[in-house]
Amino acid sequence: MLTASEIAQALEASLKAGHSLAIVSLMARDGRIDEHTARLLVAGDGALIGGSLGDSVLDAAAARQAVALLADDRREIVVADANELTASSSGEIDLQAFGQVRLLFEISRPPLELIVCGGGHVGQAVAIAGRFLDFNVTVIDDRADFASREKFPDERIRLIADDFVAALRSLRITPATHIVIVTRGHRHDEICLQEVIGSTARYIGMIGSRRRTTTIRERLKREGVAPELLRQVHAPIGLDINALTPEEIALAILAEIVLVRRGGSGAPKSADGPMARSR
Repeated sequence: MLTASEIAQALEASLKAGHSLAIVSLMARDGRIDEHTARLLVAGDGALIGGSLGDSVLDAAAARQAVALLADDRREIVVADANELTASSSGEIDLQAFGQVRLLFEISRPPLELIVCGGGHVGQAVAIAGRFLDFNVTVIDDRADFASREKFPDERIRLIADDFVAALRSLRITPATHIVIVTRGHRHDEICLQEVIGSTARYIGMIGSRRRTTTIRERLKREGVAPELLRQVHAPIGLDINALTPEEIALAILAEIVLVRRGGSGAPKSADGPMARSR
């Protein structure tokens, strides 16, 4: 049985590393509630961090379900019976063999991090929008007057006035990190992208026209950056809403970040709604 101290230590370690963790508890089996609750800790990749539900086969089935829940940012607490668990791809496990098993899945997620490279008008708007959506925001600019409280009066926004590469290397980039590259020029954008493109960041977006981002992509390909890494970069950044002002561009960027986190098509809901079908 896992102790409260062991669970707390695992939660602290996962949050510090920027990883999510699932706590799976055996609530009842065949209508019986045990005095001591069996628990299993599951990482985002399915690794069993500690504990057990008392059966290795049930542990494996619960871990598969936990991975699916960890990948869905909309799920936080889920109660499931054995027959609701995700079956193995081979179909070799008979989940009915567990009888009436009820499990509680509790998902622990690290705080959302937003790193904004560039403290200009767009960077300022992105930082404000990020705070509105409860991100921990860090803004980097190599010009001290563009990484200042005059530009960013919100004390909750962390400011780093330093060389972009040095600043990025000083930060912990994890799967909870979202990176927005909106510097004052394409060369600085490219430098930032080169530094973070191989990281574990959940989202990397770079501003620029389609022509400019294509040029940067081709140059990075020639320098040996793998195509699969390039495909993970959102460039040009943001959803297509014909944004013009810094605030509108920030809205388009944060909307895309939400789409990546939550899922969806980005299409207007009204396109196939009942009003659109009116004749």
